Amino acid sequence: MAHVSWYRKYRPQTFADVVGQSHIERTLSNAVAEGSVAHLYLFTGPRGTGKTTTARILAKALNCEQGPTSTPDDTCEQCRAIADGVHPDVHELDAASRRGIDDVREQIIGRVSFAPSRGAWKVYIIDEVHMLTREAFNALLKTFEEPPPSTVFVLATTDPHKVPETILSRAQRFDFHRISVEDIVGRLRTIADAEGVTVPDGALTLIAKHALGGLRDAIATLEQLASFGGGTIAIEDVEGLLGEVDAELLFQAAGIVIDRDVAEAFRFVARLAEAGIDMSEFVKGFVRHARDLFVLAAADAGGAVDTTAEDLGRLESQAARLGMDRAARILEVLARLTTELRYASDQRLAVEVALTRMARPQADLTLEALAERVDALEAGAPLNDRVLAAAPHPAPVSPVPPVAESPIDDTPPKKKASGPADAGAPAAVDVSSERFDIATVKRAWPAIQAEFKKVKPSRSQLFNGTEAEVAGQTLVVEFPVDQAFSMGLAGDTETLALLRRSVAAVLGVEPPVEFRLGRGGSSSAPCPPVPASDTGDVTSAASAPADDDLEALVIAELGAEIVGDVTPDE
Repeated sequence: MAHVSWYRKYRPQTFADVVGQSHIERTLSNAVAEGSVAHLYLFTGPRGTGKTTTARILAKALNCEQGPTSTPDDTCEQCRAIADGVHPDVHELDAASRRGIDDVREQIIGRVSFAPSRGAWKVYIIDEVHMLTREAFNALLKTFEEPPPSTVFVLATTDPHKVPETILSRAQRFDFHRISVEDIVGRLRTIADAEGVTVPDGALTLIAKHALGGLRDAIATLEQLASFGGGTIAIEDVEGLLGEVDAELLFQAAGIVIDRDVAEAFRFVARLAEAGIDMSEFVKGFVRHARDLFVLAAADAGGAVDTTAEDLGRLESQAARLGMDRAARILEVLARLTTELRYASDQRLAVEVALTRMARPQADLTLEALAERVDALEAGAPLNDRVLAAAPHPAPVSPVPPVAESPIDDTPPKKKASGPADAGAPAAVDVSSERFDIATVKRAWPAIQAEFKKVKPSRSQLFNGTEAEVAGQTLVVEFPVDQAFSMGLAGDTETLALLRRSVAAVLGVEPPVEFRLGRGGSSSAPCPPVPASDTGDVTSAASAPADDDLEALVIAELGAEIVGDVTPDE
């Protein structure tokens, strides 16, 4: 007896047997039972999801000797002839190979007017209908508009956008979804048991994920692996044939990143290399794993994660520990790693570096890594925690006082500019010495700048090259001697309020702020604390440019990027 491929041998024969398309099977069953079958259907969806199979089941339901019935018996002469592909009233046309107008005239138009010869209905199934030429579609249009009685057309396609709108508007459309991993695993288990194949659930899960929602592909892969292993399939066989990575390894990698265990990350990559696992395939699998963690952490949307019930529980646990922001940063690191692997001379080293960056943001100099460290500070982690352990700790530097007037200069010293913000000295702010000493402020200044940039990216350029000092209970921002213009712009009400909020977000305190030029420059007047709602102009009169020249100075000093943020009104 000739061998029959498993995907044909185990093809569904009734609506109840179809996997993962219950919304379509229920609708068609009801239409047959109620006698409201349409004359033209369009079945769309990825390959291997049951489009042609469902069309044949519909033909059975209409022509079964017990019907029309929504539950064809699959034993009568009509059903068996349709299952074997020899029924004279059920015609299948492969539009991929017979796509011209002559084929359509010969196979459909020239026969459609004849009454059914053996069954009650004539059914025309056109597979890959989008491959038909424009002339062929035009020839069919009249038939679709005025079909003969007891005739049904089923058009199947993976690219519905290539079907003319005149056809789409006359058809009832059914979208076949990708079949879930859990449904595919269940069907593969049924087939494996029926064929006497020994295979662990983990291997079936890998096969299902590799099929990307196509049950036919999954069944074909299962048959191939069964032949390769002589009736026994191991996870290693699946990994070797498909290049898929065991889900257990992906959970281990995610756990290492969550625990920030850099030493274990190197040992883990060493195990991957010793096992001969392709680094690119591992990264591809880890991207999918990280995506699932991000979805669960961001919205707890379990329905958007295609996996088994057991793995879903483990993913939810890891997502809760990881958090949305860290999951997003892991995806960004993996995106860069995917590109780097194409050109890396040592893929193992590239993966080791990427895992280290994911586990230890202080080892990464990107803004995303800095933002993660800020988030840790906001969550209450002390600044000397391991989150910042590897950050450079500059030695404390004494605050730079304003340059004193020369003793030989008998010119009276200039008084500082007065303004609305100068009216009344601000009340002393109780700043905790534990979190507001000079070393702590210097260490936290990059994080403060990053926090400011998240809120106002364009104006963050004003603080490029600045350093932070502490004078008593005042935060002193020291600008380079050649950035007097930037210091003047930074003194406006909105920028000051955003800066103080950024300081509060990182350090938990909101001290007064003073701007100064660096050594060799003249000091500006101290900038008192300004609430976010204050609209007074606190820019130093000595450093603020004239309104008429402001736009030109902005372009010259800072570039066009911040022109939209700084206007003469400010």
